[in-house]
Amino acid sequence: MIRHVWQSWRSVRPGEALVFIGAALLFSAIDLTSLLELRVGDQLPQVLARHLSLSLVSCTLLMLCWLPAARSSPIHPLRKHRLVAATLLGAVLSMAVIYPLAAALPWPSLCEVYAQTHPNTRCSMFRATAIAGDALWLFMPALMIVGVMEFHTVRRRQEQAAQDLLREHSQLRRHALAAQLAALQAQVDPALLFDALVSVEHAYEQQSPDASARLERLIRHLRVALPRLPRPGTSTPGPQAGATLGGEAELIASYLDLMADLGRTPPTLDCDLGPHAGLPLPPMLLLPLVQHVMQHAEPSRCWLRADPHLTLGFDRPGLAGDDAALAALAALRERLAVLDVRLAAHSEPDRTEFTFTFAP
Repeated sequence: MIRHVWQSWRSVRPGEALVFIGAALLFSAIDLTSLLELRVGDQLPQVLARHLSLSLVSCTLLMLCWLPAARSSPIHPLRKHRLVAATLLGAVLSMAVIYPLAAALPWPSLCEVYAQTHPNTRCSMFRATAIAGDALWLFMPALMIVGVMEFHTVRRRQEQAAQDLLREHSQLRRHALAAQLAALQAQVDPALLFDALVSVEHAYEQQSPDASARLERLIRHLRVALPRLPRPGTSTPGPQAGATLGGEAELIASYLDLMADLGRTPPTLDCDLGPHAGLPLPPMLLLPLVQHVMQHAEPSRCWLRADPHLTLGFDRPGLAGDDAALAALAALRERLAVLDVRLAAHSEPDRTEFTFTFAP
C-alpha cells in the first residue's frame, strides 16, 4: 500500500500538476473577487500571497490523495468509488491543514481586512460546522475536475486500445496473407508438372543425352518450391518457408530452366544481388511477374537487381501497359499493400522494369 502510494506520487505528469495548479489559481480568483469591494491598500500583496498559498496547499493535498486512486487498476469495479473517496479525503484533509496554517500565517485575510472597517465582524471560524462546510465546498468542484480528468484518461486509454487492436489486426492480416502467398507459391502448376514429366519421359524413351539433366532440373524446381509448403500437422510454413531474395531468384531460375525443357525460349536471367541475397522477402512477389511476362511476351533477357531497391526488368517495352498487365499488377499491388510493399512499373523503348519498395 505504502509502495503504491509512493510510486503514484512519483508518477505525476506535468499536465496533471498543471491542472491542479490551474484549479488553485481558479479557487484563489473566486475568493479574491471580494477585493473589488474592499479598500486593501498596501496590504494587497500580503492578501494575495495568503490566499494563493492556501489554495496551492489545498490543491496539492487534493492531488496527493487523487494520485493513488488514479493509478489503481483501470478495470477495477470500484475505481469510481475510489476516485470519489480519494477526492473527499483530499477535501477534508485540506481543510484540516488549511485552518491551522491560516492561523499561523502572518498575512491578513480578506475577513481581517473587512474587519478593520467593520469592528463587529468576527473572523474566528474554528468550528466543526465551518470545516465541514468548507470541505464540502471544496469537494464539489474538485470532484468535477477529477471527473473530467478521468473522462480524458478513459478516452485516451480507449483510443490506445483501438490503435493496438488495429495494429494487431494489420499484423494478423500480413501474417495470414504471407502464409497464403507462401502456400500459393508452393503449389506447382499441375499442367506444368504434367508437361515436364511427359517431356522427361519422352527424353528417356528417345535416349536423349540430356534426359537426366532434364530430370535433375525438374527435381531442382520441385525442391525449390516445395519447402514453402506447411509442415505436416501445422498451419504455418516450416523453417524454410521464410522467403529470401536469393531463394526467390533460384526459384525463377529453375522455372525458366523448366520452360526451356518444355520447348519454350525463356530469357536469360542476370542476377546482381550483392550482399542482399539473404534479405527476407515476402513470398509470391517475383514469380507471378515472370509468369505474366512469359505468357504475353518473349523477352530474351531478364535481370534482377537489389541496389538500392529490388528491380525486376525485361528487355521488352510496354509489358505493364496492356489491360491484362494492368489487371495483374492491380491484383498484385492489392496483396502487397497489406505487406507494406509498393510496386511501380516503368517502361522505356527497350525495357520494362518493375520496382519493389519495402517499408522501413
